Amino acid sequence: MPDNKELVNMLRTVIQEELKPVNERLERVELGQQETNKRLDTLEAGQQELRQGQAELNQDVQELKKGQAALEAGQQELRQGQAELNQDVQELKKGQAALEAGQQELKKGQAAIEAAVNDLRAINRRTHKEVFSRLDAIWDDVKRIENRLEVQEKKAIR
Repeated sequence: MPDNKELVNMLRTVIQEELKPVNERLERVELGQQETNKRLDTLEAGQQELRQGQAELNQDVQELKKGQAALEAGQQELRQGQAELNQDVQELKKGQAALEAGQQELKKGQAAIEAAVNDLRAINRRTHKEVFSRLDAIWDDVKRIENRLEVQEKKAIR
């Protein structure tokens, strides 16, 4: 019969043989655990990047909202300015219509003045003719009187 020491060694060998597949499995599980931990680390790093990207995206969205609000305010200012310009154009059109009406009145007045000036020129010409014709008649009368006086003086001297 084997002694205790041999029995212990045999038992140890049997247990080691029996535990060999368990140890191999355990090593595989540990390797799998290491790979899983690596993958988990990679996933956690990716998740952190996603969180950072989402934060940046949220910041960009906020900036876009601010930009959109500024754009809408600018559009409103443009609409208001366009409305004011349209109102100014309407006022200018009214002013232009009034100016054109005034120009028509001025043309009528100018035509009336020109007609009056032409009438005055015609009257002036007729008046000149009458005055010169009367002056000619008076001059003729003066010459006749002078001739008569000369004739009477000659008669008186003789």
